[in-house]
Amino acid sequence: MAAQVLRKGQAIVWLPPRSIGERAFATEPVLLAMLPVAVSDQVGGGANPGGVPVTVFGSASTARYVRVGLEALPQLKAVTLIFDARDVNLLRVAVPALSGARLQQALPNVVEELLLQDAQACAFALGPRADGDGRRLVAAIDRSWLEFVLGAFERRGIEIQAAWPAQLALPAGADGSALACLNDGLALRTGAHDGVGWWASADPQARVDAIVTLMSSAGALAAPVQAPATQETQPDQGAGDAVVGMAARALPAEPPRVRRRLAVFIEDASWQTPVLKAAARAGFEPDIRALPFPQPATLDMLPARRGSATGRRLADIDWTPLRTPTAVLGATVAAGILAMNLHWGMLAQERAGLKTQLDGVFREAFPATQVIVDPVLQMRREVAALRLRAGQAAAEDFAPLLARFAQALGGQATDSMGGVEYREGRLRVRFQPGFYDSRSARDVLVRDSQRLGLALKFDGEREPTATVALAR
Repeated sequence: MAAQVLRKGQAIVWLPPRSIGERAFATEPVLLAMLPVAVSDQVGGGANPGGVPVTVFGSASTARYVRVGLEALPQLKAVTLIFDARDVNLLRVAVPALSGARLQQALPNVVEELLLQDAQACAFALGPRADGDGRRLVAAIDRSWLEFVLGAFERRGIEIQAAWPAQLALPAGADGSALACLNDGLALRTGAHDGVGWWASADPQARVDAIVTLMSSAGALAAPVQAPATQETQPDQGAGDAVVGMAARALPAEPPRVRRRLAVFIEDASWQTPVLKAAARAGFEPDIRALPFPQPATLDMLPARRGSATGRRLADIDWTPLRTPTAVLGATVAAGILAMNLHWGMLAQERAGLKTQLDGVFREAFPATQVIVDPVLQMRREVAALRLRAGQAAAEDFAPLLARFAQALGGQATDSMGGVEYREGRLRVRFQPGFYDSRSARDVLVRDSQRLGLALKFDGEREPTATVALAR
């Protein structure tokens, strides 16, 4: 921007006032966009409300202004926004010694008496220190309008590089002042950190009155005068001429007024005549120019936004169409959770009943047992102990288990086993080399063991050992 060159995908947009933009921001040509010439030729220039085509060139030879609506903007990557001076109030206030979020929270209370609007509904951007007494420049703008504009561009995938007040984006003259006439309004810059906005209209005479009133109320162009000077005349020899000469030397001459030169930037030719008439009435000399390439303002209003980008995106979502599906989904989830809890309660009650029943059967069979921890396991141990005392072998004892596994081995039972070890109801069998080395032979043996109620598991694909136990 400093080089006054717009690259492809960049633009500078002068925004309309809020009263117009809220109803016509997207569809009507209320945006005054500076675009590269090649892009602006494709977009075309709409006519302003006065009917004058907008073909005003900026100070950069590679760009020009066109009037378009938001939907008619070309595809952009980045944009600099310039808010109408009538929507931004520049204040000089003494701010407390705070920083960051705490200062933003305190600003509404600091500037409350300087605003007609509710301070809580405004967004505030801090600028540099305005003078030597410690006061700082503060820009106040309606928060909903700021979010509305920034959100409209962000939803189109456009990066917002800066947001400047119009009165501070005008290139100032030697005295620090400048006037812009656009969007049927006025933006007056009166200093490095000062400026105001004013309402005009499409009527030429109303524009004249608006410019004169703005100059008078702002007091920006009080015409300076030269120091008083006296006229000196050479007296003649006569006494009467001497008296006249003395009187002439005693009376000061009328001091000539100096008309201050003011840079006036106009949107189109319809402003030229009103500016000239207003200049004659207000006493300044206008230097009429086309709308300029804006200069970077001393204050950026982007930091005035609250919250994160994600929070703003969520806030922009219209949740109204989702209310009914969300309610149905919530009711379904609640019903599912309730049903699961009811089913879990029924299963817990059934489990408690079965446990009571098992404990009763175990105590009836073995009344001498004092503590019942696992009735099924304790029942198996007690039955095994009874069989052992009666001289009967259990199914998981060594002899019955080995006999059943020998049936699974078939005719190779004697030759295939190299060793057998029994421990805790399990056989650990080591096979002779050459037996059950292949995968197919092992699969056959596993199936034969399963038919006899045994669980066979080899230690590894190449290991000649396996574990045999009763299938549970």
